[in-house]
Amino acid sequence: MNKFFCIFCILLFISKTENVFSNSLIYDVNNVEIKGKINKNSTSDKLIQAAFEKAFILFVDKALLKKNARNLYNTKSETIKDLVLTYQIVKNKKDNNKQNISVFNIKFDPKKINIFLAERGISYADISNISLTILPVLIKNKEIFLYEENFFYKNWVDLKDSNKNISDKLINYNLALENIEDLEYINSIAQNLDLIDRKKIISFDGNKNYILLIIYSAENKLKAFIKTTIKNKDIDRNIELNFYPKDENKSYVEAIIDIKKEIIQIWKEQNLIDVNTPSFLDFFLQTKATKDYLKLKSILDTIDIIESYSVLEMTNKYSKIRLKYKGKVSKIRDKLTEQGINIQITDNIWRLTIK
Repeated sequence: MNKFFCIFCILLFISKTENVFSNSLIYDVNNVEIKGKINKNSTSDKLIQAAFEKAFILFVDKALLKKNARNLYNTKSETIKDLVLTYQIVKNKKDNNKQNISVFNIKFDPKKINIFLAERGISYADISNISLTILPVLIKNKEIFLYEENFFYKNWVDLKDSNKNISDKLINYNLALENIEDLEYINSIAQNLDLIDRKKIISFDGNKNYILLIIYSAENKLKAFIKTTIKNKDIDRNIELNFYPKDENKSYVEAIIDIKKEIIQIWKEQNLIDVNTPSFLDFFLQTKATKDYLKLKSILDTIDIIESYSVLEMTNKYSKIRLKYKGKVSKIRDKLTEQGINIQITDNIWRLTIK
């Protein structure tokens, strides 16, 4: 191994003991459109501040649970401005009414955001885009509708929230394929559908993330039983839905939107990061090539739940590295694996190799 390059790699790691944050999409809010007339009473600075405020609302809606996001809607403008790291005006034009239309890309400062949330005792959700297979079952006046006559099955994927529900951006839904055995199984336990075993649904085979959704419509009432399996974790939830006796279609459209919002809350709850309680992890990087050091460094820099890292020991065969991170250790494992790193854990000792 070239000694100069080895020393260079060591310096790179040792110098990286300060806070490390990635260019994670969670802190980026893009394509924020602001309209307004610019004249002596309305300066461009006001439009920029309006963009910051709108971006902040979009950020908290994306990253926080609903109850916490709402508590931050009235955050002062100056506070929001201080949380912005960078911004870019990507488009600037005028409409037919001579109103200025500006489109912004805004990035919030990860360190300041973490301090801001920690001071308020709020955890954020480290979520990414996910694909879910869903099988919606409609029970209408005790009759089961699974495919063709099921409004939810026919409209679930195509129906989008006009208010740009965040779940339409983060979750990609795939309908479970029609299966005669699933239909027979569901009909066989029609009287006790709450006890249905989602693992017996054949159309879920081969899918790690899926939802069995049972919607009950009867006596001018509408409710849903959501049975999720995401990342090998089962979570069930019941929710009451609005029903309009004179407009069943409206009831069902709103139900889809509200259920999607509830599913995104479930997804967030499984990925909450407590910014107040960082943890530490020591691991060994088995060195096969000189470039392994730089490749690991570039990967660590992209993982936003890693607060800092440093080299404890380095030889020609391995490096011992310490991570300071937020959240669950399983999240670190998943993120490293997704980046193409092999992990072997023996007697609680982590050994990593670069593919």
